[in-house]
Amino acid sequence: MKKSPVKNLADLIFPSRCIGCSQLGISICSNCRSSWHPHTYFREVSVEGSTYPVISSVQYSPIASRVLLSAKESNIAAADKLLIDAISHSLSYFIKRFGGRTLVAIPSRRSATRKRGRNFLSEITSEAARISENKISFIDTKILIHSRSVKDQSALNSKQRVSNVSGALAVPSNFKPRIGGGNIGPLIIVDDLITTGATLAEAIRALRAAGFEVKGAVTGAFAKPLR
Repeated sequence: MKKSPVKNLADLIFPSRCIGCSQLGISICSNCRSSWHPHTYFREVSVEGSTYPVISSVQYSPIASRVLLSAKESNIAAADKLLIDAISHSLSYFIKRFGGRTLVAIPSRRSATRKRGRNFLSEITSEAARISENKISFIDTKILIHSRSVKDQSALNSKQRVSNVSGALAVPSNFKPRIGGGNIGPLIIVDDLITTGATLAEAIRALRAAGFEVKGAVTGAFAKPLR
């Protein structure tokens, strides 16, 4: 496709740089792309004696970290697309293997949403649902909310993360498995990254307690569990 004069001028003033290594060129170079190449990774989280599958696409790495931060904190469209593609890859496999009909995004902390100027994961999840080849929907209202404040998980170890999110999520009383004759679910939870699985487990617990059927979760990336 031939570039327009406006696009050519924009490229001169704001040249593209690789999200992973900052080299001039395309949004992610071939070397960095090798660290953000969708595969299929399987994990499980345990909730009250039951296990739930979690499907991820990309193994966490310094490159993956830059992609996630560029999407989450810097609102870079190219990084958003990479994350959407990764989640879509996970979602396609999950639905074929485990089923599910409705996506629910892990809620962000209010302070994080204010800082970013958008509900980051809600936007990503909505787009993944829109482009899915499967008949999948996304609950864009706040079916999951924080019932108390939580800390940023990034600096916490495994035990601290479990304690930090335990009992922290809830479903508002106006949400029921059936609303207005329509059926909400079975649910698939969406997050950008799984590390210990504590947040996903808490989300599953809260949704189950409200009477929803939960199939499991998908994420864009996964990291080895912390100790």
